[in-house]
Formats: sequence, structure tokens, C-alpha cells
Amino acid sequence: MKDQVRFDVVGMGLNAVDHICIIPRFPRYEEKLRMRDFKRAGGGQVASALVACSRWGLKVKYIGKMGGDEMGAFSYEGLRMEGVNLDHAQRVGGAMNQFAFILVDVTTGERTIIWKRDEKLAMKPEEVPLDAITMGRYLLLDGHDALAAATAASEARKHGVTVVLDAETVKEGTRELVASSDYVICSRDFPEAFTGERNLEKAMELIHRGGPICVGVTLGRDGAVCLWEGKFIRVKGFRVKCIDSTGAGDIFHGAFIYGLNKGWEMEKILDFANGAAALNCTCIGARGGIKPVDEILHFIATGERW
Repeated sequence: MKDQVRFDVVGMGLNAVDHICIIPRFPRYEEKLRMRDFKRAGGGQVASALVACSRWGLKVKYIGKMGGDEMGAFSYEGLRMEGVNLDHAQRVGGAMNQFAFILVDVTTGERTIIWKRDEKLAMKPEEVPLDAITMGRYLLLDGHDALAAATAASEARKHGVTVVLDAETVKEGTRELVASSDYVICSRDFPEAFTGERNLEKAMELIHRGGPICVGVTLGRDGAVCLWEGKFIRVKGFRVKCIDSTGAGDIFHGAFIYGLNKGWEMEKILDFANGAAALNCTCIGARGGIKPVDEILHFIATGERW
């Protein structure tokens, strides 16, 4: 690793502007349905995870592209106000920032996301700022632009930077990206989609054989499971009044990196990430319920489990 590490975490990936619509139920076809509430807020997998890490006292940097429009300015300013370094955040003229309309069912807190991303915002492998992605102890990637992320992961590893991947979808470059990642923390459906194996533990083992030292899966109310040092570690989910599940996975990844940064045991890291994600679901927005570390630790010690 370079002698001068400037950041605890560097993240390269998505930022977005979320338009969150709280609705009494999912609408029927051709129906007019009145919203219960509305909020516009910053989102995006990597961006929201970095905001969480920044609020918890880590020094963080974001790499990515933002639209040259008003939403791009909103996204940029939101990250700047959270203390995220934006020296390698590029505003793209003539491009609309990524945005989403998120329908949240008020009875369950579960959400449906409708999103759009301008192709001009895609990061190409040759555009990856190789010097910047090696500035931190940890590199967080979301793999949306998988070929570029694979380039970043490979370079980071050469410099001793630990790579954490938030894995959701399989596309060109994903296999190379997974192979170049140290920690792959994925959604429930990713292991089968990536390996073709329906059994979760067997699929996780196949991913582990491909290169990562750790493979984890987020399971919502069922908690999380992680293959670490040859054994499966499971933690139960927490019972909360779910207002909006938007961003739960993003905050989980931020909390996971926070725990790694603190040198915690894996079970404590998973529990902390689970608790942070669960508490985030009690408020509106991807970053609306990021609680202080002490509050999360108290919650995981006393909170009710499923």
C-alpha cells in the first residue's frame, strides 16, 4: 500500500436522487392514488454507504459521475455537506443525473424502485482514476459499471487496498470483478444468478473459490450469513417498524466496512451492519435513519429479533 493513505474508505459507483412516494398500497392499473407523504433525498449504493461511514467518523472519498443538471447539483451538494471528498466526482454537461421514483407501501415499508440513468454517466475502464482508487484503506464498489469496477479492483489489490463489493446483478465484467474483490457482500438473489447453484451455501462456496476471502449475503428480516475462514456465520434480523426499506443494503455495506475498519470480529460486524440497516428502515430515505454508532450498538444488544 502507498505510504500516505489519505482516506479510510474510497468508493466508486452510483449516486442518485430519490423521489420517495409513500402510498397507502401498491396502485392498480390506471388508478389515481393519493400519496401519504413525499420526500426528495440523496441515494445510490456507494454514495449512501459513504455518507454513513462519514457520519460515523471515517474519512471518505467518492469517485463517480453526476449530471450537469439541477439534480446533479443536488446530489453533489448533498455529499459535500456530509463531508465526503469530491475531488474526483465529475459533473457531466448535458447529462441528467441518475434518479428514481420509489413507491413505498405504508403498511409494510417495502419499496418498488423505478429508475433512469443517462448513459453519459457510465464509467469506462480507461476513465478510472487509478491514483485515486488507491488512496484509501478500503475500496467500495457496487459493480454497476462492472468493467470499470473490475479495473479499479485489480489496481487496488496491487497496492494492498482491501476491496469490498456490493454485488446485486450479473453482467459483463462481473466475474472479473468478483475475482478481484476481497469481500463480496451480495443480495439474496446474486449467488444463484452468478453461479447457477440454487443452494445458497453451495453457491457461496463457489463464489469463495473464485477469489474472495469472504462472501456474505444480506437476507432482510432473516438477517445475514457470511462464509468466513471456512465456516458459515449467521446472525438473526431485527424486528422494527419498517417505514421505508430504501437504502437498507447501502447502509449495511457502509456499516460492514466500518466494522472492518475497527478490526471487529466477523459476527460483530454482521450484527452491527444488520442493526444499522434495520434502524435505517425506521425513517424515510436511503440515508434518513443512519443512527450514531452508540445507538446502533445499544440496539443490537437490546433489540428484538425475528
